Amino acid sequence: HILICPQTMAEISPDTAAGLALLGQFSDPSFSSLLKWTFRNACGEDAKGKPQAMTALSDVKDLEGEDEIMIKSAHMALLTFIYEAAKTDMHPVQITSLLEDAKLPEGHIKAISGLFERCKPILRNVLSRNRISFPKLIDIEWRLDHQMRSRTLDQVREAVYLVRLKLKEPTGHEKLIEMTCNHSELADLHARLKNATLKVEKLIRGAKGK
Repeated sequence: HILICPQTMAEISPDTAAGLALLGQFSDPSFSSLLKWTFRNACGEDAKGKPQAMTALSDVKDLEGEDEIMIKSAHMALLTFIYEAAKTDMHPVQITSLLEDAKLPEGHIKAISGLFERCKPILRNVLSRNRISFPKLIDIEWRLDHQMRSRTLDQVREAVYLVRLKLKEPTGHEKLIEMTCNHSELADLHARLKNATLKVEKLIRGAKGK
């Protein structure tokens, strides 16, 4: 089951929870090294914004002799957790509750929470630069015109739709996109959008059912 903090509705996936639980199986020196290694690679820069080179697992001396598969599983789970916590600006109470649900020792929980609070500004800065954001559709306008086309001696009146899409960029700026299409093209666009909407709704229902 997904672990949920009832007071704040924070949640993590079963895979992430299982990976976090592995952290409790490491010795204190190994856990400390794994924790610092994960946060260093997650931040990618120091407090001044200066890039830091990522370090490989083989360079972490205190992890020598530990099971490599367990290390990588715990590392990925912790990395996922701290990125999600940074993205949602998770409160320390949420973090503590979720880590307690993952059955981590109190010392491990305090170490993770403390390091996360110190690194959160850097993590959020990294995420803001690497985030993929799309414009938001805020308004649609359309108009029907008739266009005259000549075919030898005959003139044909053809319906033409002018569609204006008003978008709001993640930066807050607005922009206008205009396009023209005939009736069949507009019907095809409508059908594609409707199909996309149904697929998204199906995915949402599936996610809620898990």
